[in-house]
Amino acid sequence: MELTPVDRFTWERWIRRLILPSGVKYTALMAITYGDLDGSRVFPGVEKLSLVMCVGTASVKRHLRVLRETGLIERVKQGNRHNGDADEYRITLPANLLDLPMLTPDEKPMSGDHE
Repeated sequence: MELTPVDRFTWERWIRRLILPSGVKYTALMAITYGDLDGSRVFPGVEKLSLVMCVGTASVKRHLRVLRETGLIERVKQGNRHNGDADEYRITLPANLLDLPMLTPDEKPMSGDHE
């Protein structure tokens, strides 16, 4: 899957518009708070996200997997679990972004969609 790195502001606007499960969207928006403004060096750590989000580690792992599979984040370096090092991510947008279910640019349902 072709991925394009983007800055945090651009990525957050797309995350708001994408129709994603609420837990995935919450994880995405919380994870990016641990990254640089250019979308790089995102080091949230599963344990830390679990604590600050008040959810289990299994949920965080599942949500990060969905974000990776969708192409909204890319793991650029796997952390060393034995040393307690977190994975490093880069926020991205997939080439098929416009094929994903989303709201209109003014954050309303697409024509034909119902709430």
